[in-house]
Amino acid sequence: MALLDIFKSSASSHEDKSTDGAVFENITLYSDNVPGDLAKVAARYGLSPKQLDFRILAYKTLYRKKDAPKYNELTLLEQEKFFTEENLRNPSIDIAQKIKIEIFLRNKSEKFPIKMSMGGNKSLTKIMLKVPEQNNIRYHEELHSQLVAQIDVRKARLGLLIGFMSDRAKEQIKSLVSDIQVNGKISRDYMVRVCDGLEPVSQNNGELILHYLEKEVKDSSDLDRVDHSKRDFMHTVSEGELAIEVRRFREGRHGRNCKGEVLKFTKVELSGDLEVSVSEDFRVEESDDVTCYYALKSGFIYRGDNNRFEIRDELCVEEVSFRSTGSIEAGDDEQDIKINIEARDVLRDAIGQGVKIETSEVKTTGNMGSGAEVIAQKVEIGGQTHQSAKIIADDVTVHLHKGIIEEADIVHVNILENGKIEANKVYVEKVSGGEIIAKEVYIKEVLSNASVFAAEHIEIDILNGNGNKFIIDPKCKKDFKERVERVEEEIETLKEEIKQKTKKIKVLRRKIQNDQENIRQINETVLSLKKRNANVPVSLINKLKSNQENIKEHNLLLKELKDDKIALEKLDADLKELINAVFKAEVINHSVWKEFNEVKFKVVEPPVEVSHLFVDGEMSERITIKTTEDGT
Repeated sequence: MALLDIFKSSASSHEDKSTDGAVFENITLYSDNVPGDLAKVAARYGLSPKQLDFRILAYKTLYRKKDAPKYNELTLLEQEKFFTEENLRNPSIDIAQKIKIEIFLRNKSEKFPIKMSMGGNKSLTKIMLKVPEQNNIRYHEELHSQLVAQIDVRKARLGLLIGFMSDRAKEQIKSLVSDIQVNGKISRDYMVRVCDGLEPVSQNNGELILHYLEKEVKDSSDLDRVDHSKRDFMHTVSEGELAIEVRRFREGRHGRNCKGEVLKFTKVELSGDLEVSVSEDFRVEESDDVTCYYALKSGFIYRGDNNRFEIRDELCVEEVSFRSTGSIEAGDDEQDIKINIEARDVLRDAIGQGVKIETSEVKTTGNMGSGAEVIAQKVEIGGQTHQSAKIIADDVTVHLHKGIIEEADIVHVNILENGKIEANKVYVEKVSGGEIIAKEVYIKEVLSNASVFAAEHIEIDILNGNGNKFIIDPKCKKDFKERVERVEEEIETLKEEIKQKTKKIKVLRRKIQNDQENIRQINETVLSLKKRNANVPVSLINKLKSNQENIKEHNLLLKELKDDKIALEKLDADLKELINAVFKAEVINHSVWKEFNEVKFKVVEPPVEVSHLFVDGEMSERITIKTTEDGT
């Protein structure tokens, strides 16, 4: 747009030279396109627009009907009534501003003291001001008005309408200035929405929205790192979740951005069957233009013929793989969703390479591939697990285990072959290498090179190999460390309470004893006054009450102290039992020991290891450790 009413500022005599030697004097003008006018002034003087700055002296907000010959000015009072959603969505209304600005050369030494940046969404319907945490900002009475003026300058530089701000934004700016006033700094990051526009509403002839198919992208920065294994072909819902939505015809509405420009709506022609039927697994909520279907239980959604939807809690497939289904994540393990994988091809993994299954129960007759992971309450693997496969479940049954089992309560394995098991109780038919860490371990047959760690019990029916290690370590209990730390913390807290109560009892006892003679005299005085029907001074009554309260508190503390000492004794016993559990533990071998097999007991306090390396033919069936009379 052309420059309007350019003249030299009479209020300033500032002069400077531009890059081509021309003298630059402050310029005042009326502009309806600040970015364009700054560029034209800069070009005239051979400058970059970044070398120029400006201050806003005044502005007018104008409107007109389309094709009207001239704009009408809105007063501040008229603006509140005019800027309704109806008017802003009306494409026949033009909105503009004429801003009186003074342009001057930017001086780095006069830079605004608060660092901030401004940006918006693509359609410019939301403009955000970001003010980061920063130190050493001097407060003065004009700071608030200067900050608001600076926001308008930045909006004008971006070609946005100035002067419009929500009540919430005004409160946030007040809060920011108060922060500076109190702390002499900005103590946290502030995000202020300094302009709100209206997005257009698309027009469509109806739409079937399958919410259970939608996958939320949490962070656009993750788009380049998509995990294609998580395509989740088996679509699950949780109880109460909005699964399906049918929208009927919706009329389009224009929007308007923060430049005052009209944003036209688009017409979306949608095709497809909008007739939906559902089973009793859904709750239906219906209004004039939308019908919503909410899941009444958790499970897998099946879409049948004629757009009929139902929710099932058991899924039967031939395999779960990257190619056929993708990963299956059915939410938390309280949803009782079962997956039954009936593998027909013995050469193909039933649970494929790299996929993840998260549900309540998984059962398969087949194998578990490399990098696969299952998280559930109950897992049954009829085949074998790859060495890099992982199972996290309460109850696990595996035929041939080469992978990893963690956080289990009970595990049954037919053959352990160099795999790893962490559980509470473990039952294995045959062990050939690998590692077991548990509270109790029961093994039918041990071959060679296994490491078995248990907190309380290891039992072997047949030992047929060597190079095995059987280690009793109380720390193998999953919660051992936490339990010890918790008891120790309770002991320390109780000891401190006992110390404080003992000190308080001594103070109260001393006070009661010191006041004993004085209280006796007061009692005699009170009795004498009562016999003469004379008034008893309130001060004497209060002293007697105070003494009684001291005695009452003293006796109460004595009772609490006794209870605390009993509780402390119990905690000490609990801690001793935890630490000394190793002396109740045992290793049982119902067969003959072979050479190069080792049994080791780890004592927690003092930290001592007691081990025994067996010779061939040794007959020690039950092995424990005891303390000697001298405590060793």
